[in-house]
Amino acid sequence: MRKILNLFLITFSLLFFSNVSADSNTEGSKSFVEKLGKEVIETVSDEKLTDSQRRSNFRYLYLNAFDNFYISRFVLGRYWKRIDKSVKEEFIKTFNDYIVSTYAPKFKGWQGEFKAVDALIEKNFYNVKMDVINKDGPVLKLIWKIYLDKNKNFKILDVNIDGVSMLVTQRAEFMSVIKNNPDGVIGLIKAMKKKILI
Repeated sequence: MRKILNLFLITFSLLFFSNVSADSNTEGSKSFVEKLGKEVIETVSDEKLTDSQRRSNFRYLYLNAFDNFYISRFVLGRYWKRIDKSVKEEFIKTFNDYIVSTYAPKFKGWQGEFKAVDALIEKNFYNVKMDVINKDGPVLKLIWKIYLDKNKNFKILDVNIDGVSMLVTQRAEFMSVIKNNPDGVIGLIKAMKKKILI
């Protein structure tokens, strides 16, 4: 009887503490995206910043908060395995520059609030639901797909905006460019470079 009781207590303790940890990480994932939103407002949207400062600040946030290697690999789809290491490295660098040049200017003068409303665990990921409240516009519904890396830091894999995955959308756009360009991935890299602001 005592062995059964001890086994029950051990099992209960393991379940309890694992649930506490899960709850802590779930709340942590919400705090993570809210903090990121606050940093964007404080370091990117300020109209007093030069365009260069804005891009530099956005780059720092993007490279630290997002898993840009995974994202780069995902948006290239089946073509990732067809290119050598040097092309992969050039693509990742160019893609990161492209993301910064595309999105940093969009936040200039932006006023609003990032409010995490819920977080759900799905396998090893956290899906954080967020309302982006624009000062003079509609509320956007976001879902951030996040995981904890080996150093216990949260990393973003994808952002779903009003039901649309940004990764899936970006991959579809890139697949179209590669398919219609005789230089394939190299052609895509060249096309991105033309759109990158210095």
